[in-house]
Amino acid sequence: MKRLVSIAVLICSTLISVFAQNNPYSIDDTCYEYFKMADKLVSDTNTDAFEIANNALLKRAQEIGDEKARTIFYVEKLKRVIRFARIEEDHQIGNEMVEKQRRETQHVSRETGFLQYFYYAQTLVQTYYMNTRQEIHAMSLLREMMDIAAKEQNEYGLWQSNIYIAILYQRQNDIVNARKHTRNAIDIYDNSSDPTVRRQSITRQCCDLADYYQEKPDSARFFIRKAEETSLTHVDTLRFRYYKALFAALDKDTETYSKHRDFCLSDQFMESMVAGSTIVLAYVDAILTKAPLEAVVPLAKQVTSRPSMLYIRNLALAYNREDVAGWLGSFIIATLYQDISALNDVKTEEMSAMINNSRLNLQLERQKTQLLELWIAVSLLGIALLASLIYVFVRKNKKQQ
Repeated sequence: MKRLVSIAVLICSTLISVFAQNNPYSIDDTCYEYFKMADKLVSDTNTDAFEIANNALLKRAQEIGDEKARTIFYVEKLKRVIRFARIEEDHQIGNEMVEKQRRETQHVSRETGFLQYFYYAQTLVQTYYMNTRQEIHAMSLLREMMDIAAKEQNEYGLWQSNIYIAILYQRQNDIVNARKHTRNAIDIYDNSSDPTVRRQSITRQCCDLADYYQEKPDSARFFIRKAEETSLTHVDTLRFRYYKALFAALDKDTETYSKHRDFCLSDQFMESMVAGSTIVLAYVDAILTKAPLEAVVPLAKQVTSRPSMLYIRNLALAYNREDVAGWLGSFIIATLYQDISALNDVKTEEMSAMINNSRLNLQLERQKTQLLELWIAVSLLGIALLASLIYVFVRKNKKQQ
Protein backbone atom coordinates (compact mmCIF):
# COMPACT_ATOMS: atom_id res chain seq x y z
CA MET A 1 0.00 0.00 0.00
CA LYS A 2 2.82 2.39 0.91
CA ARG A 3 4.43 1.63 -2.42
CA LEU A 4 1.25 2.48 -4.32
CA VAL A 5 0.92 5.75 -2.44
CA SER A 6 4.51 6.67 -3.26
CA ILE A 7 3.92 5.89 -6.94
CA ALA A 8 0.77 8.02 -6.93
CA VAL A 9 2.67 10.88 -5.28
CA LEU A 10 5.44 10.56 -7.84
CA ILE A 11 2.90 10.75 -10.65
CA CYS A 12 1.24 13.83 -9.14
CA SER A 13 4.59 15.53 -8.74
CA THR A 14 5.37 14.75 -12.37
CA LEU A 15 2.24 16.64 -13.40
CA ILE A 16 3.58 19.79 -11.79
CA SER A 17 6.86 20.02 -13.64
CA VAL A 18 8.70 17.64 -15.92
CA PHE A 19 11.72 18.32 -18.06
CA ALA A 20 12.45 14.96 -19.63
CA GLN A 21 16.00 14.42 -20.77
CA ASN A 22 16.97 12.32 -23.78
CA ASN A 23 13.39 11.71 -24.90
CA PRO A 24 13.98 9.50 -27.98
CA TYR A 25 10.28 8.87 -28.65
CA SER A 26 9.44 12.46 -29.62
CA ILE A 27 6.37 12.40 -27.39
CA ASP A 28 5.22 14.84 -24.73
CA ASP A 29 7.83 15.00 -21.93
CA THR A 30 5.30 14.21 -19.21
CA CYS A 31 4.03 11.24 -21.24
CA TYR A 32 7.61 10.09 -21.59
CA GLU A 33 8.10 10.12 -17.81
CA TYR A 34 4.91 8.08 -17.33
CA PHE A 35 6.05 5.68 -20.04
CA LYS A 36 9.39 5.14 -18.27
CA MET A 37 7.57 4.39 -15.00
CA ALA A 38 5.19 1.94 -16.68
CA ASP A 39 7.98 0.24 -18.61
CA LYS A 40 9.96 -0.36 -15.41
CA LEU A 41 6.86 -1.87 -13.81
CA VAL A 42 5.89 -4.17 -16.71
CA SER A 43 7.33 -7.23 -14.99
CA ASP A 44 6.40 -6.12 -11.46
CA THR A 45 4.14 -8.52 -9.55
CA ASN A 46 2.08 -5.59 -8.26
CA THR A 47 -0.57 -5.08 -10.93
CA ASP A 48 -1.90 -1.86 -9.40
CA ALA A 49 1.47 -0.09 -9.62
CA PHE A 50 1.76 -0.75 -13.36
CA GLU A 51 -1.85 0.25 -13.98
CA ILE A 52 -1.43 3.56 -12.14
CA ALA A 53 1.59 4.55 -14.23
CA ASN A 54 0.26 3.31 -17.56
CA ASN A 55 -3.19 4.83 -17.07
CA ALA A 56 -1.52 8.14 -16.21
CA LEU A 57 0.27 7.88 -19.57
CA LEU A 58 -3.04 7.32 -21.38
CA LYS A 59 -4.84 10.12 -19.53
CA ARG A 60 -2.11 12.66 -20.29
CA ALA A 61 -1.88 11.52 -23.93
CA GLN A 62 -5.65 11.95 -24.39
CA GLU A 63 -5.67 15.35 -22.69
CA ILE A 64 -3.07 16.83 -25.01
CA GLY A 65 -3.89 14.75 -28.10
CA ASP A 66 -0.52 12.94 -28.26
CA GLU A 67 -1.47 10.01 -30.51
CA LYS A 68 1.97 8.44 -30.45
CA ALA A 69 1.96 8.34 -26.63
CA ARG A 70 -1.54 6.83 -26.74
CA THR A 71 -0.24 4.09 -29.06
CA ILE A 72 2.65 3.41 -26.67
CA PHE A 73 0.11 2.90 -23.86
CA TYR A 74 -1.28 -0.09 -25.77
CA VAL A 75 2.23 -1.41 -26.45
CA GLU A 76 2.89 -1.38 -22.70
CA LYS A 77 -0.40 -3.23 -22.15
CA LEU A 78 0.78 -5.89 -24.60
CA LYS A 79 4.11 -6.25 -22.77
CA ARG A 80 2.20 -6.68 -19.50
CA VAL A 81 -0.11 -9.34 -20.94
CA ILE A 82 2.91 -11.21 -22.34
CA ARG A 83 4.54 -11.13 -18.89
CA PHE A 84 1.62 -13.11 -17.42
CA ALA A 85 1.03 -15.28 -20.50
CA ARG A 86 4.60 -16.58 -20.30
CA ILE A 87 3.92 -18.16 -16.89
CA GLU A 88 0.55 -19.56 -17.92
CA GLU A 89 0.81 -23.36 -17.94
CA ASP A 90 -1.82 -23.75 -20.64
CA HIS A 91 -0.33 -22.29 -23.84
CA GLN A 92 -3.76 -22.08 -25.43
CA ILE A 93 -4.97 -19.71 -22.72
CA GLY A 94 -1.73 -17.68 -22.84
CA ASN A 95 -1.84 -17.45 -26.62
CA GLU A 96 -5.43 -16.22 -26.61
CA MET A 97 -4.54 -13.51 -24.07
CA VAL A 98 -1.58 -12.35 -26.13
CA GLU A 99 -3.30 -12.48 -29.51
CA LYS A 100 -6.29 -10.49 -28.23
CA GLN A 101 -4.02 -7.71 -26.95
CA ARG A 102 -1.86 -7.84 -30.10
CA ARG A 103 -4.93 -7.22 -32.27
CA GLU A 104 -5.99 -4.28 -30.11
CA THR A 105 -2.50 -2.75 -30.15
CA GLN A 106 -2.15 -3.16 -33.90
CA HIS A 107 -5.62 -1.72 -34.51
CA VAL A 108 -4.67 1.43 -32.54
CA SER A 109 -1.32 1.73 -34.33
CA ARG A 110 -3.11 1.74 -37.68
CA GLU A 111 -5.71 4.16 -36.38
CA THR A 112 -3.05 6.63 -35.19
CA GLY A 113 -0.75 6.07 -38.18
CA PHE A 114 2.29 4.98 -36.13
CA LEU A 115 2.82 1.75 -38.06
CA GLN A 116 6.18 0.98 -36.48
CA TYR A 117 4.21 -0.14 -33.41
CA PHE A 118 2.08 -2.43 -35.58
CA TYR A 119 5.25 -4.31 -36.47
CA TYR A 120 6.77 -3.92 -33.02
CA ALA A 121 3.70 -5.63 -31.54
CA GLN A 122 4.27 -8.49 -33.97
CA THR A 123 7.89 -8.88 -32.84
CA LEU A 124 6.91 -8.78 -29.16
CA VAL A 125 4.45 -11.62 -29.70
CA GLN A 126 6.86 -13.73 -31.74
CA THR A 127 9.40 -13.35 -28.93
CA TYR A 128 6.73 -14.64 -26.53
CA TYR A 129 6.26 -17.66 -28.80
CA MET A 130 10.00 -18.24 -28.94
CA ASN A 131 10.35 -18.06 -25.16
CA THR A 132 7.53 -20.56 -24.70
CA ARG A 133 9.02 -23.06 -27.20
CA GLN A 134 6.39 -22.40 -29.85
CA GLU A 135 8.75 -21.95 -32.80
CA ILE A 136 6.16 -22.86 -35.44
CA HIS A 137 3.92 -20.07 -34.17
CA ALA A 138 6.88 -17.67 -34.10
CA MET A 139 7.93 -18.41 -37.68
CA SER A 140 4.35 -18.22 -38.91
CA LEU A 141 3.92 -14.80 -37.30
CA LEU A 142 7.20 -13.51 -38.74
CA ARG A 143 6.35 -14.74 -42.24
CA GLU A 144 2.96 -13.04 -41.95
CA MET A 145 4.73 -9.87 -40.80
CA MET A 146 7.11 -10.00 -43.77
CA ASP A 147 4.25 -10.51 -46.23
CA ILE A 148 2.30 -7.54 -44.81
CA ALA A 149 5.40 -5.33 -44.85
CA ALA A 150 6.21 -6.32 -48.44
CA LYS A 151 2.65 -5.60 -49.55
CA GLU A 152 2.68 -2.20 -47.81
CA GLN A 153 6.32 -1.52 -48.80
CA ASN A 154 7.08 -0.79 -45.17
CA GLU A 155 10.86 -0.79 -44.70
CA TYR A 156 10.69 -0.99 -40.91
CA GLY A 157 8.47 -4.08 -41.06
CA LEU A 158 10.73 -5.77 -43.63
CA TRP A 159 13.82 -4.90 -41.61
CA GLN A 160 12.38 -6.21 -38.34
CA SER A 161 10.96 -9.41 -39.84
CA ASN A 162 14.30 -10.30 -41.44
CA ILE A 163 16.15 -9.63 -38.19
CA TYR A 164 13.90 -11.88 -36.13
CA ILE A 165 13.69 -14.65 -38.73
CA ALA A 166 17.51 -14.64 -38.73
CA ILE A 167 17.57 -14.90 -34.92
CA LEU A 168 15.11 -17.81 -35.08
CA TYR A 169 17.34 -19.64 -37.57
CA GLN A 170 20.36 -18.75 -35.45
CA ARG A 171 18.76 -20.45 -32.45
CA GLN A 172 18.26 -23.52 -34.59
CA ASN A 173 21.93 -23.38 -35.67
CA ASP A 174 20.81 -23.03 -39.31
CA ILE A 175 23.70 -20.83 -40.42
CA VAL A 176 22.76 -20.67 -44.12
CA ASN A 177 19.27 -19.25 -43.56
CA ALA A 178 20.41 -17.09 -40.63
CA ARG A 179 23.07 -15.51 -42.85
CA LYS A 180 20.61 -14.95 -45.71
CA HIS A 181 18.10 -13.04 -43.58
CA THR A 182 20.79 -11.11 -41.70
CA ARG A 183 22.18 -9.93 -45.05
CA ASN A 184 18.66 -8.93 -46.09
CA ALA A 185 18.25 -6.89 -42.89
CA ILE A 186 21.55 -5.07 -43.41
CA ASP A 187 20.76 -4.37 -47.09
CA ILE A 188 17.38 -2.90 -46.09
CA TYR A 189 19.10 -0.73 -43.48
CA ASP A 190 21.76 0.50 -45.92
CA ASN A 191 19.15 1.50 -48.52
CA SER A 192 16.40 2.73 -46.20
CA SER A 193 15.15 6.29 -45.90
CA ASP A 194 12.82 5.37 -43.02
CA PRO A 195 13.93 7.51 -40.02
CA THR A 196 12.83 4.79 -37.56
CA VAL A 197 15.13 2.29 -39.26
CA ARG A 198 18.01 4.72 -39.62
CA ARG A 199 17.95 5.56 -35.90
CA GLN A 200 18.72 1.93 -35.01
CA SER A 201 22.01 0.13 -34.62
CA ILE A 202 22.95 -2.84 -36.82
CA THR A 203 26.03 -3.74 -34.80
CA ARG A 204 24.56 -7.07 -33.71
CA GLN A 205 23.65 -8.03 -37.28
CA CYS A 206 27.13 -7.09 -38.52
CA CYS A 207 28.75 -9.11 -35.74
CA ASP A 208 26.49 -12.05 -36.53
CA LEU A 209 27.57 -11.92 -40.17
CA ALA A 210 31.21 -11.84 -39.08
CA ASP A 211 30.38 -14.99 -37.11
CA TYR A 212 28.70 -16.68 -40.09
CA TYR A 213 31.54 -15.93 -42.51
CA GLN A 214 34.10 -18.14 -40.80
CA GLU A 215 35.20 -19.55 -44.17
CA LYS A 216 35.75 -15.99 -45.53
CA PRO A 217 37.93 -14.08 -43.00
CA ASP A 218 38.09 -10.95 -45.22
CA SER A 219 34.27 -10.72 -45.32
CA ALA A 220 34.16 -11.28 -41.57
CA ARG A 221 36.62 -8.44 -40.94
CA PHE A 222 34.60 -6.14 -43.21
CA PHE A 223 31.50 -6.70 -41.09
CA ILE A 224 33.41 -6.19 -37.83
CA ARG A 225 34.51 -2.77 -39.12
CA LYS A 226 30.92 -2.01 -40.12
CA ALA A 227 29.75 -3.13 -36.66
CA GLU A 228 32.10 -0.60 -35.07
CA GLU A 229 31.02 2.19 -37.42
CA THR A 230 27.32 1.69 -36.68
CA SER A 231 27.57 1.11 -32.93
CA LEU A 232 25.46 3.33 -30.70
CA THR A 233 25.45 1.80 -27.23
CA HIS A 234 27.76 0.21 -24.70
CA VAL A 235 26.31 -3.18 -25.64
CA ASP A 236 27.30 -2.51 -29.26
CA THR A 237 30.85 -1.74 -28.09
CA LEU A 238 31.02 -5.01 -26.18
CA ARG A 239 29.90 -6.93 -29.23
CA PHE A 240 32.35 -5.56 -31.78
CA ARG A 241 35.28 -5.61 -29.36
CA TYR A 242 34.55 -9.26 -28.59
CA TYR A 243 34.81 -10.08 -32.29
CA LYS A 244 37.88 -7.91 -32.66
CA ALA A 245 39.47 -10.05 -29.94
CA LEU A 246 38.56 -13.27 -31.75
CA PHE A 247 39.97 -12.19 -35.10
CA ALA A 248 43.09 -10.71 -33.53
CA ALA A 249 43.75 -14.18 -32.08
CA LEU A 250 43.17 -15.70 -35.51
CA ASP A 251 45.69 -13.20 -36.96
CA LYS A 252 48.14 -14.16 -34.17
CA ASP A 253 48.14 -10.57 -32.91
CA THR A 254 48.23 -11.54 -29.24
CA GLU A 255 48.69 -7.98 -27.98
CA THR A 256 45.49 -6.73 -29.65
CA TYR A 257 43.70 -9.91 -28.60
CA SER A 258 44.64 -9.38 -24.94
CA LYS A 259 43.53 -5.72 -25.01
CA HIS A 260 40.04 -6.49 -26.32
CA ARG A 261 39.73 -9.69 -24.30
CA ASP A 262 40.50 -7.90 -21.02
CA PHE A 263 38.04 -5.13 -21.87
CA CYS A 264 35.25 -7.63 -22.48
CA LEU A 265 35.91 -9.84 -19.47
CA SER A 266 36.09 -6.85 -17.14
CA ASP A 267 32.48 -5.96 -17.99
CA GLN A 268 29.86 -7.61 -15.78
CA PHE A 269 27.29 -7.57 -18.59
CA MET A 270 29.49 -9.33 -21.15
CA GLU A 271 28.06 -12.83 -20.81
CA SER A 272 24.45 -11.66 -20.73
CA MET A 273 24.98 -9.51 -23.82
CA VAL A 274 26.96 -12.05 -25.88
CA ALA A 275 25.92 -15.49 -24.66
CA GLY A 276 28.76 -18.00 -24.42
CA SER A 277 31.47 -15.37 -24.94
CA THR A 278 33.41 -16.13 -21.73
CA ILE A 279 33.64 -19.83 -22.63
CA VAL A 280 34.86 -19.05 -26.15
CA LEU A 281 37.51 -16.68 -24.81
CA ALA A 282 38.61 -19.34 -22.32
CA TYR A 283 38.91 -21.73 -25.27
CA VAL A 284 41.04 -19.21 -27.20
CA ASP A 285 43.28 -18.79 -24.14
CA ALA A 286 43.70 -22.57 -23.95
CA ILE A 287 44.82 -22.79 -27.59
CA LEU A 288 47.11 -19.78 -27.33
CA THR A 289 48.79 -21.22 -24.23
CA LYS A 290 49.12 -24.66 -25.91
CA ALA A 291 46.95 -26.43 -23.34
CA PRO A 292 46.73 -30.23 -23.86
CA LEU A 293 43.68 -31.72 -25.59
CA GLU A 294 42.26 -33.14 -22.35
CA ALA A 295 42.14 -29.58 -20.95
CA VAL A 296 40.44 -28.21 -24.07
CA VAL A 297 37.69 -30.84 -24.48
CA PRO A 298 35.65 -29.88 -21.37
CA LEU A 299 35.50 -26.29 -22.64
CA ALA A 300 34.31 -27.39 -26.08
CA LYS A 301 31.35 -29.22 -24.62
CA GLN A 302 30.07 -25.93 -23.19
CA VAL A 303 30.02 -24.18 -26.58
CA THR A 304 26.52 -24.32 -28.12
CA SER A 305 26.85 -21.96 -31.09
CA ARG A 306 27.94 -23.68 -34.30
CA PRO A 307 29.68 -20.55 -35.70
CA SER A 308 31.71 -20.42 -32.47
CA MET A 309 32.64 -24.08 -32.90
CA LEU A 310 33.77 -23.41 -36.47
CA TYR A 311 35.79 -20.40 -35.33
CA ILE A 312 37.58 -22.44 -32.66
CA ARG A 313 38.31 -25.19 -35.20
CA ASN A 314 39.82 -22.58 -37.59
CA LEU A 315 41.83 -21.13 -34.70
CA ALA A 316 43.15 -24.57 -33.79
CA LEU A 317 44.28 -25.12 -37.40
CA ALA A 318 45.95 -21.68 -37.47
CA TYR A 319 48.02 -22.69 -34.40
CA ASN A 320 48.81 -26.18 -35.76
CA ARG A 321 46.60 -27.91 -33.22
CA GLU A 322 45.44 -30.75 -35.48
CA ASP A 323 44.46 -32.77 -32.41
CA VAL A 324 42.00 -30.09 -31.28
CA ALA A 325 40.74 -29.43 -34.83
CA GLY A 326 40.18 -33.14 -35.47
CA TRP A 327 38.29 -33.64 -32.22
CA LEU A 328 36.21 -30.52 -32.92
CA GLY A 329 35.30 -31.76 -36.40
CA SER A 330 33.78 -34.91 -34.89
CA PHE A 331 32.13 -32.89 -32.12
CA ILE A 332 30.51 -30.49 -34.64
CA ILE A 333 29.03 -33.38 -36.61
CA ALA A 334 27.69 -34.97 -33.42
CA THR A 335 26.09 -31.72 -32.25
CA LEU A 336 24.59 -31.19 -35.70
CA TYR A 337 22.59 -34.40 -35.31
CA GLN A 338 21.71 -33.45 -31.73
CA ASP A 339 20.42 -30.03 -32.87
CA ILE A 340 18.31 -31.58 -35.61
CA SER A 341 16.90 -34.10 -33.14
CA ALA A 342 16.22 -31.41 -30.51
CA LEU A 343 14.54 -29.17 -33.08
CA ASN A 344 12.38 -32.04 -34.27
CA ASP A 345 11.41 -32.76 -30.66
CA VAL A 346 10.41 -29.14 -30.09
CA LYS A 347 8.39 -29.00 -33.29
CA THR A 348 6.81 -32.40 -32.65
CA GLU A 349 5.83 -31.29 -29.14
CA GLU A 350 4.38 -28.04 -30.48
CA MET A 351 2.57 -29.79 -33.33
CA SER A 352 1.13 -32.29 -30.85
CA ALA A 353 -0.12 -29.45 -28.64
CA MET A 354 -1.60 -27.68 -31.67
CA ILE A 355 -3.36 -30.89 -32.75
CA ASN A 356 -4.71 -31.45 -29.24
CA ASN A 357 -5.93 -27.86 -29.13
CA SER A 358 -7.51 -28.32 -32.55
CA ARG A 359 -9.28 -31.44 -31.30
CA LEU A 360 -10.46 -29.56 -28.23
CA ASN A 361 -11.67 -26.69 -30.38
CA LEU A 362 -13.40 -29.17 -32.69
CA GLN A 363 -15.15 -30.74 -29.70
CA LEU A 364 -16.22 -27.29 -28.50
CA GLU A 365 -17.48 -26.42 -31.96
CA ARG A 366 -19.42 -29.67 -32.09
CA GLN A 367 -20.90 -28.94 -28.69
CA LYS A 368 -21.86 -25.44 -29.85
CA THR A 369 -23.40 -26.90 -33.01
CA GLN A 370 -25.33 -29.49 -31.02
CA LEU A 371 -26.53 -26.79 -28.61
CA LEU A 372 -27.55 -24.58 -31.54
CA GLU A 373 -29.40 -27.48 -33.15
CA LEU A 374 -31.14 -28.15 -29.83
CA TRP A 375 -32.20 -24.49 -29.53
CA ILE A 376 -33.44 -24.50 -33.10
CA ALA A 377 -35.44 -27.69 -32.45
CA VAL A 378 -36.86 -26.23 -29.24
CA SER A 379 -37.67 -22.96 -31.00
CA LEU A 380 -39.39 -24.78 -33.88
CA LEU A 381 -41.33 -26.87 -31.39
CA GLY A 382 -42.31 -23.71 -29.51
CA ILE A 383 -43.39 -22.02 -32.73
CA ALA A 384 -45.41 -25.10 -33.71
CA LEU A 385 -47.03 -25.21 -30.28
CA LEU A 386 -47.82 -21.51 -30.42
CA ALA A 387 -49.29 -21.89 -33.89
CA SER A 388 -51.43 -24.78 -32.65
CA LEU A 389 -52.66 -22.70 -29.71
CA ILE A 390 -53.49 -19.79 -31.99
CA TYR A 391 -55.29 -22.14 -34.39
CA VAL A 392 -57.35 -23.67 -31.54
CA PHE A 393 -58.11 -20.20 -30.15
CA VAL A 394 -59.26 -18.92 -33.56
CA ARG A 395 -61.48 -21.95 -34.17
CA LYS A 396 -62.99 -21.66 -30.73
CA ASN A 397 -63.83 -18.00 -31.35
CA LYS A 398 -65.42 -18.83 -34.70
CA LYS A 399 -67.64 -21.49 -33.13
CA GLN A 400 -68.77 -19.08 -30.44
CA GLN A 401 -69.73 -16.54 -33.08
